[in-house]
Amino acid sequence: MIVKFVNRREELEELGELLKRKRAALVLLYGRRRVGKTRLIQEFLRDKRSLYFYIPNAGEGTILAELSHAVESEFFKGFRFADFRSFMEYLAGKLEDGVIVAIDEFQRLTRVDGAISMLQRYWDERASKASWFLVLSGSSMGMMRRVALSRDAPLYGRRAATLKIKPLKYLDLFKWFERYSAEELVRIYGSFGGTPAYLEHVDEGVSVDENVVEKILSKRSPLYDEPEMLLMEEVRAPQRYMDILSAIATGRNTVSEIANATRLTRENITTYLRALEILDLIERITPVTEPEAKRGLYRIMDPFFRFWFAFVRPNKRRLELGLERAVWEDIRDEFNTYLGSVFEDVCREALLEMAKRDVLPVRVSGMGRWWSKDAEIDVLAVGNGGRRALAVEVKWAELSYAEARRLLLGLEAKTQKVRGPEEFVLGVAAKRLEGKEKLKGEGFLALDLSQFPNEILTPS
Repeated sequence: MIVKFVNRREELEELGELLKRKRAALVLLYGRRRVGKTRLIQEFLRDKRSLYFYIPNAGEGTILAELSHAVESEFFKGFRFADFRSFMEYLAGKLEDGVIVAIDEFQRLTRVDGAISMLQRYWDERASKASWFLVLSGSSMGMMRRVALSRDAPLYGRRAATLKIKPLKYLDLFKWFERYSAEELVRIYGSFGGTPAYLEHVDEGVSVDENVVEKILSKRSPLYDEPEMLLMEEVRAPQRYMDILSAIATGRNTVSEIANATRLTRENITTYLRALEILDLIERITPVTEPEAKRGLYRIMDPFFRFWFAFVRPNKRRLELGLERAVWEDIRDEFNTYLGSVFEDVCREALLEMAKRDVLPVRVSGMGRWWSKDAEIDVLAVGNGGRRALAVEVKWAELSYAEARRLLLGLEAKTQKVRGPEEFVLGVAAKRLEGKEKLKGEGFLALDLSQFPNEILTPS
């Protein structure tokens, strides 16, 4: 499968800048599996003297056979490295000759006895003398920390750059898909998320509903068991992690609520939650004005995983019977409600892009949700100095001018409960918003999907 290449400009530029320095550079490139790391490496290596090695999910013998096969054409048919040391000698010679080398899924080298420590030793003894340029890429988040990211890891302190590759965002989907409308892309993003290998399954020639049924809900689809497969690769006792993610997906967002739903102790829950944070599957959020607050809430970060744990796992029994279309009919309305939280993420993303282009009425120093015991603001952007803030009400609905004004009146009352800012600019965002220009003329921020992506990404 050839994954499309969208929006990795910053990563390519950073790799290019490191290469221009003509100094030894060990680059660590990591992220969850299927997020597009290999495609990024291929783009970077294009038109350069380079070597690419992939480490298979196998034992030492198979790994050495794969490494040998990658360079077989330089020697003779059936060539094999005798051991990992002979491979490292070959690799060192290539690097010293100015060849760029990339090793994909390198964390699997832990299965080769002494390979990581040997890689460390060769780097320490020979890399700086010859300006090696070595890219190490990996997708097992836990193993990457043990091998390269934590302070006691063998490769810690040797890397010139660490690039964490994240899934694409909603606005990136406009570069990926040509036929879908902005509203349809919210539905695609809310179900498939932003992982390139998941988006590759989407058939733009059919409806969003049909894609969800055939590519996610159908037991024949490769995405049907994807979250379970990922957890089986990353953690022990994946069932417990799945129970925790199911609890979060169904609205149990505090430690106590998750513990009660899973019947695990708070101490164990804290350990599991931390592991899921390391895997970039969940995040702990606090009110944007109180980043150190103890009253944090947990949420699933990736929309695909959010969708899967909210709609696929609870319906597994029926889906196994091949009743995916009946399941979709039953959950369709619930899915539309769920898209409200997805649209909040989309609007925060859009407002951040506008902040980068300095077209918001507030110079933003922080943005996120805000809540108290009796009030909640969907998006609160705090300005530099904290005196001025932008508060936005988000609705996944079509709003008339009168409905928007009523929402703004309620929003104004909510802002009185926010400590810190002395002045608020109010805004409303909706699927469709009647009277946008009139609202803007009255001093409000007004946003709807008709402005995506052009007005969001273009300075006014």
